[in-house]
Amino acid sequence: MKLSARSIALCLLIAIFSLASYSSYGADDKPLPFKVSGFNEAVLIVADIDTATQQYVSLFGWQVIDQSPVDDNLKHLWGLPDNANVTQRLLANIGEDKGYMRLLQISGVKQDVIRANTQSWDTGGIFDLNARVADMQGKHQQLMQAGWHADTAPIQFSFGPFVVKEWIAKGHDAVAFAFIERIKPQLEGWPNLKQVSRVFNSTQVVKDIAKSLAFYQDILGFKMYLEHRGASKSEGANVLGLPHNLTTQIERSVYILHPDGINEGSVELLQFHGAQGKDVSHLAKPPNLGVVTLRFPVDNIGALKKHLQKSAVEVIAETQLQLPPYGLVDILAVQTPDNNWLEFYSPR
Repeated sequence: MKLSARSIALCLLIAIFSLASYSSYGADDKPLPFKVSGFNEAVLIVADIDTATQQYVSLFGWQVIDQSPVDDNLKHLWGLPDNANVTQRLLANIGEDKGYMRLLQISGVKQDVIRANTQSWDTGGIFDLNARVADMQGKHQQLMQAGWHADTAPIQFSFGPFVVKEWIAKGHDAVAFAFIERIKPQLEGWPNLKQVSRVFNSTQVVKDIAKSLAFYQDILGFKMYLEHRGASKSEGANVLGLPHNLTTQIERSVYILHPDGINEGSVELLQFHGAQGKDVSHLAKPPNLGVVTLRFPVDNIGALKKHLQKSAVEVIAETQLQLPPYGLVDILAVQTPDNNWLEFYSPR
């Protein structure tokens, strides 16, 4: 998606301003009694954990850093029956201590695929996870040969001072990744990017951008990293798979938010204006298959819970959980205005 130089300049000013402040603020501009950090892991429920693990290890160059038995309290958090069998593997880009993917396989329960047979403008669930790639051409060929598929080929475009290639592709269980290669200027600060980087951002396609912004900004205290609304400047191929003749007519609202206003463990909200599809938000919860939740560390989960209740946000479930590598944590789950399942945890 192309942004004007003016938009990029504004976004950079917003980001710089946000980084100057280390306190989160709610709707009344008062400091919040808790501090949420960007999400540290994306949780994927998969049909075949061996196949999914093999793909991420061989295609992404990642490694398994933990495969401990799953704490039974997860069944309470997710409302699973006692006879459900759950296995997990935690994967990381080698050398990283964030941006993990936690794979879980659950047997003994009925499951649907959250974003099966969806277009980019269909709402509900986690649309994609964002990761950088070192060699788009080579990775594109490798993933296609392994059965990944997409609506478009990789697209090169520019926004502000940046030139990138991006490709949104789906693998197992309809899990989508936005793979991004920086062309210009040279990418710096990613020493562990050999094939596919850690997960650093995640997109949700929403029905009402104002409600979603209010949830993340006013209730959780997230700050703006990027803001843009507009259609493409010219017709043609685009990473979102829109019909080529409609790219200049269908506006998109895009906001990237993070507790500290940075693009690391951030949440991207996307709304299409003029393209309407189906809604799969009723499926966006455990034990269904796909990216089921993002997990955010918080320094005071008790204060967060009270604040959520005061803000009329229901805490769906909560428990204590052994969650490697963080140890014993207090964890709670909520749903966004589009029913996306989010989890917040505090190590005890």
